Amino acid sequence: MIDAYTVFGSQVRRHNSVRADEIPPEAVWLDLRNPTPEEEKAIEELCGLEVPTREEMREIEVSSRLYSEDGGDFMTASIVYGLDEGRPDFGPVTFILVGQRLLTLRYTNPRSFQIFSTKLCREGNGDGQKSAHLSSPDHYGPPPAPPKPSRTKGPTADSIAVGLLETVVDRMADMLEQIATDLDRIGTDIFRSSDTNTPTATADFKQLLKRLGAAGDLSSRTRESLATMDRLLPFLSLVMDRRKPQKELKLRVKAMARDVASLNDFVSFLSNKTTFLLDTTVGMISIEQNAIIKIFSVAAVGFMPPTLVASIYGMNFEHMPELKWALGYPMALGVMVLSALLPLMYFRYKKWL
Repeated sequence: MIDAYTVFGSQVRRHNSVRADEIPPEAVWLDLRNPTPEEEKAIEELCGLEVPTREEMREIEVSSRLYSEDGGDFMTASIVYGLDEGRPDFGPVTFILVGQRLLTLRYTNPRSFQIFSTKLCREGNGDGQKSAHLSSPDHYGPPPAPPKPSRTKGPTADSIAVGLLETVVDRMADMLEQIATDLDRIGTDIFRSSDTNTPTATADFKQLLKRLGAAGDLSSRTRESLATMDRLLPFLSLVMDRRKPQKELKLRVKAMARDVASLNDFVSFLSNKTTFLLDTTVGMISIEQNAIIKIFSVAAVGFMPPTLVASIYGMNFEHMPELKWALGYPMALGVMVLSALLPLMYFRYKKWL
């Protein structure tokens, strides 16, 4: 599937799901989502370069992710997606700057692309109206009227690439903020449960561990995504020096690099906090288990003296005078009760209970 974005004056028009043989040659941004072999071939013929395969995009070597070839600059980053669906994951996305055109190749659907596409088509107008969203050629109804020309210059491939990467970084910052909020709630639940006198149920501990695991997993995925962005931005800065775009774009790339560095520090803080809360939860589980074991230990110690008394009077010796006493049975019961109470009272006095 190919979404094409064309610029008319200061307005941006999106052509949804264009066919391989109907790609607008004036498109400034071509977004390839799960492209077919026919679509890849059409893009290669239009741009004069070879589109990387899905396997090549997954390679972790820097030389395979950041390189210049056939007049194009290839940059691949891992971007987190699926957070809104509750199944976060990350996948490679390739950004290609070739001539006056930006290509994006992806096999996932990050939310940041949808956000930036909507923003680009909304804010690209010079007259304040929304840009046209064109569907596939088989749409019904008359085609929309062409927009009026504007003196304001529209976005370029360089500005779209920088804006898209800024949206990706902003999205990762939002993820980290959500992780921080979740960890704060988990910490409150952990320490609130420790203030109660009733023992915490096993199901509650399992739920806490699941929430901690989900936060830690998302944090690690975001850290890996930030690592790829940390390597991509210096390469993009070199590309910008060669392409000589507006000075503002270079400043935005530098600001983005500083944001990524600060987010890396924040991820480290979240990782330490996750480890702390995990250790706290495991410690709480150990305390609950020790309390249960202590109950059984006290019960065992309490029953040992009565068991000893019962064992003594249960021996079948012939000469045991207490067996012939009239009050022998009540006396044995009293001794057993007393022998059980004395250890418990001693434990209570020592504050072991």
